[in-house]
Amino acid sequence: MKRKSTSLHVVLFAPLALAGCSAPGEPTIGGEERVAETAQAVVASNGRSLNGRSLNGRSLNGRSLNGRSLNGVALGGVSLEGGPAIAVSLDETIFRDASKDKEIKKKDLIGASFTGTLDDQTTLDLRIDAIDRSPEDSSLRVYAVSYATDEGWRPLCADDDGEVEMAIPLAGRWSYAEGVPGGGARIADPSAFTFACRGHALAKCVELGYAPWERAKVKVPGGHGHTSVSLADHHQACTRLIRADYCGDGKSYTLDGTLLNLYDGLGVQDDTEGWSFEAEWGPNGARCVAQRRELDGATPSCWASLPTIGCGSRSHFATGTLLMNEDSPLP
Repeated sequence: MKRKSTSLHVVLFAPLALAGCSAPGEPTIGGEERVAETAQAVVASNGRSLNGRSLNGRSLNGRSLNGRSLNGVALGGVSLEGGPAIAVSLDETIFRDASKDKEIKKKDLIGASFTGTLDDQTTLDLRIDAIDRSPEDSSLRVYAVSYATDEGWRPLCADDDGEVEMAIPLAGRWSYAEGVPGGGARIADPSAFTFACRGHALAKCVELGYAPWERAKVKVPGGHGHTSVSLADHHQACTRLIRADYCGDGKSYTLDGTLLNLYDGLGVQDDTEGWSFEAEWGPNGARCVAQRRELDGATPSCWASLPTIGCGSRSHFATGTLLMNEDSPLP
């Protein structure tokens, strides 16, 4: 798997079904609060990716925020330090003053407060502590974010050692439910966005090249010009693949740390390995399977219904498959 940095020029066979930050020293986290999952970072040196179960880090899916999950951050009522509350918009990963359609300067965003909504509809105060650029893609802004507790501010995203992880803001919300229809899916909500922790599936799939706002330039059949394909469904498919969410219901069936080779039919990621083929993927989970990844526990409920014959044929990129993957050989 190797991501191309050039513009994409590929043949569109048929309509498809349809991306080093220095962590600030403050805030810190410890004790029982320190339960964030170890980040499984994209391995930039060889273009491969380590997978992980987490859609968006344990601090965001109900394991550290006093048992609640953060279900989105409001774009309205943002208070810049020392100023009145304003409405903001999100342009890719850049915040803009919605009333002026003007980018908010970095110095004004540091210390800005946002309001998050928990799954019980109570609110949570959030604060931007630092801003940087992603080491995987310098076009992406990443943010150090903390949330308010009775004991002070705690990192919204943190690793097992309590070190701050940066977050990528993504338009809309995601369901963190598992084993139910709609689990793991994006929720279109123009009034909210998600802080996606780096090292977990939502942010990782952006840094792999599948930013949901991007479009891939493709050549139409017969050579009659070009069109473009949204990568929003590729991003969703990537989160299913990374987490081995075969059934597309939010439930992960993998063990953290498995090395994967993933690729697509658009040229964003190329197939650079000769590993054992696992599955084809779409936004709703696996479309077919050739073998099981190293699973943790139960067999996926949909496993028996997934096709196996012919799985892995590149021709399937023309009939709805968005991504394919291989697993690394066992040591």
